[in-house]
Amino acid sequence: MNKVWYASSGKWFKEEGEPMFFKPHDFKWAVDIENHWEEIKGEVQNLVKETDKEFTSNKYVGLTQDDSWSSYTFLFWQIRVKKPPLGERCPILYKYLQQVPGLVSLSLSRIAPQTTLKEHRGDTNAVMRCHLGIEIPAGLPDCGLQAGTEQQGWGEGKWLFFNDAFKHSAWNKTDKRRIVIIMDVIRPEFLSKTKSICANIRARHFVLQITNKVKFLKILGPVFKAPCFGLMYVITYLFNNDSL
Repeated sequence: MNKVWYASSGKWFKEEGEPMFFKPHDFKWAVDIENHWEEIKGEVQNLVKETDKEFTSNKYVGLTQDDSWSSYTFLFWQIRVKKPPLGERCPILYKYLQQVPGLVSLSLSRIAPQTTLKEHRGDTNAVMRCHLGIEIPAGLPDCGLQAGTEQQGWGEGKWLFFNDAFKHSAWNKTDKRRIVIIMDVIRPEFLSKTKSICANIRARHFVLQITNKVKFLKILGPVFKAPCFGLMYVITYLFNNDSL
């Protein structure tokens, strides 16, 4: 069995034996959502229209120079974001998402026309990052994602699953925006560690945000980060373990 890797560990991710992409059709819940896409499509499109002006820029992570990549988040590593519940806005989609074991994050993700996200690694190999195509202006080579040495394109109403721990990049070289639903789903072999995995990632993001806001903390480096991470891990492990 592969071990859980965290970016926060500072250790190199060992790619040997790790898949770059996963097969959505190996998971019944993914097949069910694709098969019922025509039922789900209308309410998801309405959701995109309702939230269009509420997307938050992801510029702070440094993958773009501007606000060309943005998100609207419902669930962040088991923390429910305080917005109108998804169940009220998209009851059909919500019904199917209840069938997903290990669902810990959910958001809408928008990439503007003529945008490329720089190559980067995610927080951990413990999840499958799952994209469901909502507005897909084109297939490869104009619009797609590369994880490791493999490339895949999105399709409307279709899933794309990849390993977030591999170096990956995404691009939209068309004149229309690209929108997908992004979900982080704990890999089956790591489900028993879900609470610990989420606490680790939440602690890492807290430390990252506070050091970005308070510049002198960057100078302290590990002197500040290590104890702060430890404290936030304990706090987030004990609290805020929500579901969608």
